[in-house]
Amino acid sequence: MQKKSKANLALAISAAGFLGSLPAGGFFGGLIHHGFLAATIGGLADWFAVTAIFRKPLGISYRTDILRRNRGRIMDALVTFASDDLLSVENIMQVVRQQEMATLLVDYLEHRGGHERLRQVVDDVVLKAVNTIDTARVAGEVAPALQESLREIPLENVFADVLRLLAEEQHSRPLLHTFFQIAGRVLESPVLHDVLLENIGQLRRAYEKDSPGRAFVLSTLGLTDERMAEVLCERLSRKVRELSDGETEAYASCKADFETLLISLSHDETLLAALAAWKEELLQSIDLRPLLASWLEQHVKGAHPFWMDALDRFVDRKIGEFEQSAPWQRRFDKLVKDFLEDELRKHHDAIPGLIHERLDEMSDDDLVTFAEAKVQDDLQMIRINGAVIGSLVGMGLYILVEFAERMWG
Repeated sequence: MQKKSKANLALAISAAGFLGSLPAGGFFGGLIHHGFLAATIGGLADWFAVTAIFRKPLGISYRTDILRRNRGRIMDALVTFASDDLLSVENIMQVVRQQEMATLLVDYLEHRGGHERLRQVVDDVVLKAVNTIDTARVAGEVAPALQESLREIPLENVFADVLRLLAEEQHSRPLLHTFFQIAGRVLESPVLHDVLLENIGQLRRAYEKDSPGRAFVLSTLGLTDERMAEVLCERLSRKVRELSDGETEAYASCKADFETLLISLSHDETLLAALAAWKEELLQSIDLRPLLASWLEQHVKGAHPFWMDALDRFVDRKIGEFEQSAPWQRRFDKLVKDFLEDELRKHHDAIPGLIHERLDEMSDDDLVTFAEAKVQDDLQMIRINGAVIGSLVGMGLYILVEFAERMWG
């Protein structure tokens, strides 16, 4: 049962008890009658007082309907109380400073999906920022510096160092072995066979010319173009296999010659100068701006560029470090609270306006209904208590009067 119904029931019982006890006589009858009478008076008085706050009881307008008549003054008092006392910076920060912001964040990151959401937010923000980059402008600014950096690279010295490195035993041996394998495959290819046939045919025709004797000798020996190409390929293949063996004098001689050639090329000033000139000519002929802009568009931008995984790993690592670092958490906690306090002090003047604006949106009826709904139970308890206390006071006074009459009557 609602408090209002209980209060009305208490008033009705008091009134019914008062009327019902009118014929009663004797001490106890008078005691009960005066108790109900006082309860009825107290209940009615409290009903009138409670009702007068929100409306006009029994149509009486004198000093009733208090909330409507004093709306402006009450609202100003509420706004002042809420903004300057209840929601003062000190009161708000007192509550905020009792909270461990870092602990709340760690709990959010570890148990409420915050880790994934934070990583996604970082990805979205960085990706959006990168995708708005003007790649043509960036390429135009970076290309000259990149070109100058490439120009400063001593490519000829690097080339010489590479040649000297290749001339060392551990590199020259596998390199030669690779060359021999490639040579063996080339000697077995039909393309080389066709080229040999064409060139041997040209040589044979040039040798024979108008001499039937030479042609007769070659024919007698069976040296056709195909046979000569076959013999040449067989001998070259045998020589390559002999060199590939790696244990023969021919291989040792070839290897020594190869290493000597590499060392010689590494010290060839003409070659190195030509390489430097080629590098400079190449840099002057190539416009790096469109190449760099195209590379940025294809590899840096997009839905999932190459750097995204690295960014995710970086974010995961930093989140893990934060979760394990007490000093980081203390700094974060202080930073957040100082920031909130600073923002509150900057914008605290907006709180009265927000409260006033919200209250102004409510009509008188809405305001009365809202206020009555919030305090109705407490106010109805005043009515119930008024009836109870009134009955006790009424019975007490009746006892005192009866006692006085018997003492001095």
